[in-house]
Amino acid sequence: MPRTLTVLFRRDPSRDRQCERIRFEGYQVCWPDGRPVAVGLDAFCTHGQRLLGLGRHLRGCTERQIELLCFPLREREANLTKLPGARVRRFLLQRTGREGRIHFLDGTPTAVVFDLARDEYRVLHWIGLPALRDGEGQWFDLAARAAALPAPHIEGSLGGVLSGV
Repeated sequence: MPRTLTVLFRRDPSRDRQCERIRFEGYQVCWPDGRPVAVGLDAFCTHGQRLLGLGRHLRGCTERQIELLCFPLREREANLTKLPGARVRRFLLQRTGREGRIHFLDGTPTAVVFDLARDEYRVLHWIGLPALRDGEGQWFDLAARAAALPAPHIEGSLGGVLSGV
């Protein structure tokens, strides 16, 4: 059973940066109502952008709601989660002290670090960090897909609000 989190990714070129040979594209991460999410993520490398489908889902827009799906696994060798129309990648969340860093399948650490003292609990629960003890790790599959947009509301001629017309 996946844990899901729906967030709004808003393109923010002021957060673009280059670290050594890796180019990061900046984003504001917000809740669907537009409030900022307290999380240490503000830019994504090419792999992260591709996994989250930011180019595909944004399609020239500056923001889009994305549903993030985290599938906790019992072991690294579990079958890869299948989700039609979405990229799925396997990662390891490794806890050290109050932080949890995401690692690629081959063990290479990413720049993605969650912090129990800084990041919002909803985000920490979604990734599973509070359930890990210091030194423990959790394999998971991660997928992203465009969130369903709310149905438009149109004022009807009878004075009622019609949804999805």
